[in-house]
Amino acid sequence: MSADVTNLKTVKPTPTRRVRTKSATREEFKGSRGSFVTLHALALAVTAMYLLPMLYILVVALTPTGEPTTGMPSRLDFGNFAEALESADFLRFFGNSMLVTIISAAAQVVLSCMAGYALAKAPLKRAGWILMLLIGLLVLPPEIIMVPLFVILTHLPMIGGNDILGAGGQGLLDSYLALMMPHLAAALSIFLMRQFYVDLPDELGQAARVDGASEWRIFLRIYTPLTLPAVAVVSVLSFQSAWNDFLWPLIIVRSGEMRTLQLGVTVFYQEHSTQWNLLMCIILLISLPVVLIFLFSQRFFTSGIAAGGVKG
Repeated sequence: MSADVTNLKTVKPTPTRRVRTKSATREEFKGSRGSFVTLHALALAVTAMYLLPMLYILVVALTPTGEPTTGMPSRLDFGNFAEALESADFLRFFGNSMLVTIISAAAQVVLSCMAGYALAKAPLKRAGWILMLLIGLLVLPPEIIMVPLFVILTHLPMIGGNDILGAGGQGLLDSYLALMMPHLAAALSIFLMRQFYVDLPDELGQAARVDGASEWRIFLRIYTPLTLPAVAVVSVLSFQSAWNDFLWPLIIVRSGEMRTLQLGVTVFYQEHSTQWNLLMCIILLISLPVVLIFLFSQRFFTSGIAAGGVKG
């Protein structure tokens, strides 16, 4: 009798398996399909919010001159693009914008990489305070520096006809360097690069220092090649910022030869009317470089944004 009791105590209960009925499976499928349809409907609605304005711009751009732009045109006039380009020296405006944008974006990428590496890996004193200051700069609008920067560029000594006290001339006004100045560095770009550098293992740099590598070699050959997604993000953002800038060129440019594309569109604004179809043609052409840059760097850009959201 005692043996039978012992055997009963050692027997383990068999785990019960949950039986999935066909009705339960069907309900789960319906629920997942409903969520799938809802998400796709929301995605299509958001896409339409962006595509409809672009479609309207395209329709207005192809509207023949003289017809109202509030409805569908009687025909599509592709000659508006040629007429718009002949309205002013847009080839020179395009050259000015491209020169300023490429140099500004390249300088911002280089300076952001260097500053981000220094904040993340270099043994800097008060690096935390510098980072807090950098984060504080992110909340300041760029327009807040325009007046001080304008005054500084206007009164630079011994430049642009100024004397040693910075008076008597125009300084760097109406120059390519003045157009580039606000875009040579950006707090957001430095912060993004710092976030990528700080997540890379310190052992890579320590091993390189043991092998006798200099700090510049560690920065250029070891760490920076690992941050290509971040470099792509900073490149696209800096290119877009410099290319689309309108307010700063409006302040700093004095002559028609130094106009950028953003200032060139003002030729279609007349005293009593606006040539909307020609204006929309130029707007479409201005948008093409930014769209092409994003398409070519989309793989790096999306991976960089996704990785930047989880870096500490």
